[in-house]
Amino acid sequence: MLDIKDVTVKFGGLAAVKEMNITVEKGKIHSLIGPNGAGKTTLFNVITRVIQPVSGRVSFKGDELLGLRAEDIIFRGVARTFQNLQLFQGSNIYDNIYSGWVHNYTKGMLSLAAGKHLAFGKDARDKIHAVAELMQISGMLKFYPAQLSYGVLKRVEIARALISDPQLLLLDEPAAGLNMDETSELNDILVKLNRDGKTILLVEHDMNLVMKISDRITVMNFGAKIAEGNPVEIANNREVIKVYLGDDEDAAS
Repeated sequence: MLDIKDVTVKFGGLAAVKEMNITVEKGKIHSLIGPNGAGKTTLFNVITRVIQPVSGRVSFKGDELLGLRAEDIIFRGVARTFQNLQLFQGSNIYDNIYSGWVHNYTKGMLSLAAGKHLAFGKDARDKIHAVAELMQISGMLKFYPAQLSYGVLKRVEIARALISDPQLLLLDEPAAGLNMDETSELNDILVKLNRDGKTILLVEHDMNLVMKISDRITVMNFGAKIAEGNPVEIANNREVIKVYLGDDEDAAS
């Protein structure tokens, strides 16, 4: 579904991503893990056209993405969340979720005269309430971000991405800052989304969550891919263990 081929990103003389190759299969949960600074979010930014790589290709369902503008990606069926919350503090939760849907409305005199805006508004309301119920935030739509916990706001951001009904959902550290109960609830939500047909590319530091829900895992370190496989293979990979835990020589020094 998503093919990343030989992607390299440089900031000045520093290579943040080095000749990266990843294939995300349709209907799978594919996790991207690695230490801070490994290049995971940079790769997300390449996929969603925030950053232009110096080389490589990114295709989605066979169509090249690198020639598109960032605002066009959502029309191709790709949506994302961010490592740091990107919510509108002056808008309530309903409107924050709504902002993920309004790109579908083409404003014009003919559509207004035909009353299409009324149908659009009803459709949007139905979708907002359906997504809010899925993310277990239905009773919070009139609240503002400052009134809610960090864990709830993480769900709001996922809801905003989901309302566009993406085929591929990119989640950047959705469990960061969550307690154990919130992480368990997120686990159940992601599994349900996947069972309902969503393909998910997940960046996450919570290894318990990653190992539970992932079909495939790619490990990055210093911008390069160092391992790839299923959870059992990754858990037993010596290079991955070295990166996360250090080797004997590191421990002795």
